[in-house]
Amino acid sequence: MTVDNQLSRRVEFHKALGNPVRLQIVDFLTKGEQCQCDIFPKCGLAQSTGSAYLTKLVKAGILNIRRDGTRKLYSIANSEISEIIENIRSALKN
Repeated sequence: MTVDNQLSRRVEFHKALGNPVRLQIVDFLTKGEQCQCDIFPKCGLAQSTGSAYLTKLVKAGILNIRRDGTRKLYSIANSEISEIIENIRSALKN
């Protein structure tokens, strides 16, 4: 991966977390995999807005998507991302 490509991916990662509702989605998913049908009401989202937010988080490499029949299940892409979110939360408690 080139430096420019790596920098672009980091920028997209930070931009994806720069929206309060997308960050709320990520916080919700730190508890484990969830169906989009549970994410939308938890975050007060219309289906179209919620789908766009989830797509952005998947493209940024923050979330994984898994299909189970007609259901779409989302989870944090890896444990390092969960750690980053928790470290930021802890750092800002003070």
